Amino acid sequence: MSWDYDGHEGYAATIVTSGREAVSYVTEGMVLKDGTCVADSETLGWRTQCTCGWKAPLMFERVTDPSAALERWQVFDTEGGPAPQEVSDVCRAEWLEHIRPEETLAAIRQSAEDHRMSQERLDRAVAAARAGGASWADIGRAAGVTRQTAHERWKALSENIDSEALPSVPQRRIRS
Repeated sequence: MSWDYDGHEGYAATIVTSGREAVSYVTEGMVLKDGTCVADSETLGWRTQCTCGWKAPLMFERVTDPSAALERWQVFDTEGGPAPQEVSDVCRAEWLEHIRPEETLAAIRQSAEDHRMSQERLDRAVAAARAGGASWADIGRAAGVTRQTAHERWKALSENIDSEALPSVPQRRIRS
């Protein structure tokens, strides 16, 4: 079983004698990187790894003696081979800690893209408002900024608008 996130694939690697790693499992046992096949009973333990090259610092040691007092990093397992479910669960948790910085960077990248797109929509809306005759005070109020801030921020957008082409707003006189 493996877990994938944005180019990182984590897994509970089965480690056999001489620190070698199983790359697949077949009926006869486990296939190692060099193509040799070894019996499941050759399993020494399991370590969390990622395709980016990261490896957890500690390995879960396989213990076959049912009477042994187990330490936190030891697991009773009579069969060997792929990691037992409880080991796989802990390995996944370790791997999630490994990719946490990548997740936060991905969130920053997505937020920056969302911000850029939102800014483009706002710029288009301001340009349309100016083309429609809205004042900088009106735009500032709508955007939650002062008239001066709105003008400084978006004046380049309105420079492309021919002010004489803007529709005139009739003045209403109030009779007293």
